[in-house]
Amino acid sequence: MPHLGPREESPIPLHRAFYIKLGKGGAWELDSIASHIMRIGWPGSPLADINSHNWDAIEHKLRGELSHQGTATRDVNALREIVHSTESDVWITFHGSRLWWCRLAPGPVEEDKVSKFRRVHGQWSDRDVQGRVLLIADIPGLLSQLQGFRGTVCVVRAAERLRRLLNAESSAPFQAVTRARETLVGAVQSAIGELHWKDFETLVDLLFRQAGWRRLSVLGETMKYADLELEEPITAERYQVQIKSAADISDFVRYRDQFEGRGFRKLFFVVHSPTPKLAQEQSGSSVELVLPARLAAMVVDAGLVSWILAKIR
Repeated sequence: MPHLGPREESPIPLHRAFYIKLGKGGAWELDSIASHIMRIGWPGSPLADINSHNWDAIEHKLRGELSHQGTATRDVNALREIVHSTESDVWITFHGSRLWWCRLAPGPVEEDKVSKFRRVHGQWSDRDVQGRVLLIADIPGLLSQLQGFRGTVCVVRAAERLRRLLNAESSAPFQAVTRARETLVGAVQSAIGELHWKDFETLVDLLFRQAGWRRLSVLGETMKYADLELEEPITAERYQVQIKSAADISDFVRYRDQFEGRGFRKLFFVVHSPTPKLAQEQSGSSVELVLPARLAAMVVDAGLVSWILAKIR
C-alpha cells in the first residue's frame, strides 16, 4: 500500500468537503490512490452528457435504469458534485484502516476500460500537515462513521473537524484537558518522591499488573537481578523489573551489564529519584530505564492517583 505524505504547505484550506466511496465495496480504492485519480461509476451515462452537464438527459436515463426514483435524483446530484468540484474542495475516502484525502485537478471527467474518473491534484494523502498517519482509530467518530454511508458521495458535515484534523490542530477542550493532565502528571511526579520505598515497590507492581501483565514472582522476594518477574499474557514473553527508590548511573550500568536475558525479553529499571547523570541516560534494547516523568504519566493513565494520595496524606 502506498504511504503518501502531505502535498500542501500548512495550513490546508478547506471550503467544502465530500466523502466518496471508491467503487462497490471499495473495489477501486487502491487503484485510485496509486494512480492519482478518483474513479467513479455511472457506466450507462455517456461521457459527452456528463462533460456537457446535460443533467436532464442523465437523470432521465437513470430513472429508466433504477427502480427507485429518489435514487436517480441522488445519483445525479452526486455526479454533479463530482463534475463541478474545484481545487478548493477536499475529498476523503477510507482505505487500509486510514483516512485518505485529495483535491481534484482542473479538467473534465475521463474514461478508460475500468471506469470514468477525474484526475487528482498531486496525489492522495494519508497524512496531516505534520506527516502523521491518519489512522481511522485515531480520528473523530463524526468522520470515521462516514464509512457506513451507503451511497457514493455525501457532504462532510463535520468539515471543521476535518480541517483541524488535516492541519494537526486541536480543539479548545482538547487543549484544556491536555494542560490539566500535564499539571496532574507533574504533581504526581512530585508525590511519587514522597512514597516510602516499600510503597514504591507496590506501586510499580500495581502499574504492570494494571497493564495486564501477570506477576510470576512474589513482590520483595530475594532475586539476584530483579524485584519482579512478569509475563505478558498474549505472547507469554517474560520480563524482569528492578525497582529503586534512588539510583545513580553506576547502579544502572551494573544492572544493565548483569542482565543477559536468561529467558527474559527485557529488564525494566524503575527509579523515582535518579541522580542528574542517570536522568540523562538513554534506554538500551534489552534494559529500559523508567524515570519519574514517564512513571507519573503511567500512574495517571492507570488510574492510580487515588492510591498515591492515600499513601502521602
